[in-house]
Amino acid sequence: MSVWAVLAAAGRGERLGDERPKAFARLGDLPLLAEPLRRLEESPWVDGIVIAAPPGWEEPSILLAEELGAGKVGSVVPGGETRAASVRAALAEVPDDADVLLVHDAARPLLPDEVIERVLAPLSEGWDGVVPGLPVADTLKRVDGDGAVAETVSRDGLWAVQTPQAFPAGVLRAAAADGRDGTDCASLVEARGGRVKVVQGDPRLLKVTTADDLAKIASWL
Repeated sequence: MSVWAVLAAAGRGERLGDERPKAFARLGDLPLLAEPLRRLEESPWVDGIVIAAPPGWEEPSILLAEELGAGKVGSVVPGGETRAASVRAALAEVPDDADVLLVHDAARPLLPDEVIERVLAPLSEGWDGVVPGLPVADTLKRVDGDGAVAETVSRDGLWAVQTPQAFPAGVLRAAAADGRDGTDCASLVEARGGRVKVVQGDPRLLKVTTADDLAKIASWL
């Protein structure tokens, strides 16, 4: 089974307060992008990698891959205006003979290899996609425009979904070709009626949004 990973790294990251794109914010001595790229490179489950880089940052991404010795990187492409557009651009560079596509956000740098294994395993059972997630623990309230609580939402059955997300290659290619936008790839597959399974994620897969998130992840390294 040939598994190719798409590393979505084109986010701007305005809330970080950094002039550089999020993928090139500093995490320790290296850009944020280095950590998830290294982990995908070292994973025995991954055969190849395509990076969707911030537009104009393709060359620095290539140089970083070379610095890390990331020989699995087959291509670096400029990302699009949306996450879905970035994934579509990356999929065009994935070889046609890839069996499985793994999509991961570079903004979740601490990628445990056991999560990769967990999302890949159920694909053999006929699922159209597998995503990691954590059950929602907080009380949820729907709030109207002036800040007033409109209702308290039951958290029963609600999960906060993470990446990496795994799909049979043909399923994700077809979903991406529809041209829809979505906050994750699973939503594109679901829109076509695909069956997506949720497996246990990991609290370490925190998504970097603010400088505080970056500092927290740096403390975990």
